[in-house]
Amino acid sequence: MMMPVPPNTTESKTEPGALPQPSRLPKTFEAFEDRNFRWFFCSLFCNFSSMNMQMFVRGWLVFEVTGSYEALGWVTAVGGLVGLIAAPLAGVVADRVKQKKQIIQISQILNVIIALGIAWLIHIDVLDFTHLLIGSILQAVAMNLMMPARQALTKDVVGLSRLTNAIALSSSGMNTARLMLPGIAGGLVAAFGGGSGYIEPAKWVYLVMAGLYVLAMVTLVKVRIADIEQQGPMGSIMSELSSGFVYVFRTPVILMLLATNFLMVFFSLTYFMLLPGFAKQVLDAGPDRLGYLISISGLGSLIGSLWVASMPNKNRAKVLLAGGLILGLSLMAFAMSTNYWLSMALLTIVGLGQAARMSLSNVLIQAYVDDEFRGRVMSIYMLEMSFLSVSIYPISVLTEIFGPQWTVGVSGFCLVGLVAVLWKIPAYRDLD
Repeated sequence: MMMPVPPNTTESKTEPGALPQPSRLPKTFEAFEDRNFRWFFCSLFCNFSSMNMQMFVRGWLVFEVTGSYEALGWVTAVGGLVGLIAAPLAGVVADRVKQKKQIIQISQILNVIIALGIAWLIHIDVLDFTHLLIGSILQAVAMNLMMPARQALTKDVVGLSRLTNAIALSSSGMNTARLMLPGIAGGLVAAFGGGSGYIEPAKWVYLVMAGLYVLAMVTLVKVRIADIEQQGPMGSIMSELSSGFVYVFRTPVILMLLATNFLMVFFSLTYFMLLPGFAKQVLDAGPDRLGYLISISGLGSLIGSLWVASMPNKNRAKVLLAGGLILGLSLMAFAMSTNYWLSMALLTIVGLGQAARMSLSNVLIQAYVDDEFRGRVMSIYMLEMSFLSVSIYPISVLTEIFGPQWTVGVSGFCLVGLVAVLWKIPAYRDLD
């Protein structure tokens, strides 16, 4: 069977008639030659930093307040329920607007308000699980509004010729933030005596998060992108939404990539949703050590994303599958470990495999999608995350019964099985 060819893969930022300029940077950092991408990366890094602090602080707060895996599942699931509605609509909006930056800035403003609100509730000593649940809903609105526009904007900033490099560098920024910020947040909470039900120090984490979101807004202003003129008349929101789903189901390569990505994410992210409880009950880790556990996976992810940034635009599906295999095996080993330091080492390997999966699944989808459907397809990509967030709730209930080690181990085993099946399918394995 003949493999589909990515559309417009020769697109370049070079002016017509001009000779291509030799790269002044190593292949790994090629996209940084573009001034717009440098400012875009700065904005992303600030946003990623705040998001990674939240990965620590929200899960820690929920488990401190409730002591329940089911409560962790609820906080994740309500965000997913919001995303089931918000993500597809946000994709339509991203394809309709002339400036995707405006959508991102609105989302950042909402994130600032949420972070300051939770900090205030902690300060006046009234925060409870209901507030955290409401905060999760509002944060899901902000994230699902922003993500399709941000994903689609990457191509507008650098073009398709540098898209693999730019997405991998963006992932490296996210992973650098994960390497540093959760550990800093956990150390900050621990330094002020957080733990055993005392949550007041968490307010400082939320104040830092608000400041980072403001900085992300300021740096995004410096990104200069021409208004995107729409190709033909746009229909109603519902008709455009419907046409996006029709496009996916009529484009086999996009449908295949989205379906396999859904399964890979489902099996690979279960451990992260359960990590606050796993760290406390299995590894006897306090808030500082939980922060370090989240951070250390960022070290492996940083190495993996820089490796992907150095890749040529070929054999990308094979590298993705190799990353999935590494990820599944290391998750199985992590599930069996009760030693904190061994678990730290294993999460570094988890991060390495996760980087290949995350970067290359995004790149492959963006490489094969048509421009006019890019925002809607990326919103369906985000919609998968919402389904996964909802599905974590029954998994959290099973974890209450069987324990976190069993849950994480089974998910790792299923991921290895999925990779083995996909390797036998040339239509997937041979994608470039």
